[in-house]
Amino acid sequence: MKKNRHAKDFWKGKGFYLALALVIAGAATASFLAINSMMSRMQQSPQPDLFGEEDVSWQQQNTPVDERQEGVPVAPSSSAPAASSQTASSSSSKPQGTVSSSRSSQPASQTASPASSAPENSAGSQPVQEPLFALPKSGATLQTFSGDELVFNETMKDWRTHNGMDIAGKAGDAVTAPAAAVVAAVGEDAQWGGFVELQEGDLTMRLCGLRDLRVKKGDAVALGDPLGTLGELPAESAMAPHLHLEFLEDGAYVDPAGYFAPADQPAK
Repeated sequence: MKKNRHAKDFWKGKGFYLALALVIAGAATASFLAINSMMSRMQQSPQPDLFGEEDVSWQQQNTPVDERQEGVPVAPSSSAPAASSQTASSSSSKPQGTVSSSRSSQPASQTASPASSAPENSAGSQPVQEPLFALPKSGATLQTFSGDELVFNETMKDWRTHNGMDIAGKAGDAVTAPAAAVVAAVGEDAQWGGFVELQEGDLTMRLCGLRDLRVKKGDAVALGDPLGTLGELPAESAMAPHLHLEFLEDGAYVDPAGYFAPADQPAK
């Protein structure tokens, strides 16, 4: 009886607090074990996939290497490229800054154009161009090309256009080809005497008042080749002996004087 009373007194006293301490300690231990287990699971779970611009490989960028983007700064890479990007072609693995920096690092002498670095040829070393046209004979110009303007013909006693230029001379003077061409026609005309017609492309050259013709149709002549000598010109016989020279472009009369250099044109 005394023993039961003593036990009751114990639980009413210090025993109550001891039991309470044991319960709290057990609860703390359980909480610690639960938190520790949760932390272990969180460490073993995979990290979420977070991609930024620095994680995208060079192969996934769409901007070509050779296409320069003006005004866009290029940030240095924080990590080395992957092994697969190092073995890729230069067009897909190099950043844009690599191309521009390699060009800017070249010496100015290598980037200069050939035209600016090549020495200029002196005037004396330039080849002399051969003239394409030359007067068929020397002499003063008696009458010029009139175009659409009518002029009085002393021989025919009428007003007409003068479709060529007249170069003074004397009978027997040599007459040569004014340009390289093919002989298109040779003959005698009642008004224009002996004539030679030359063709070069769309240009026709007609020389009238000749004799002693030295070419025939189909001959190829070079500049300065002899065509004949100066003879008579019935349609302009009232004038001093001369050569009548006509030029036609696509069948239309043009001024022959425009084909010769000023130094070649005879004085009026």
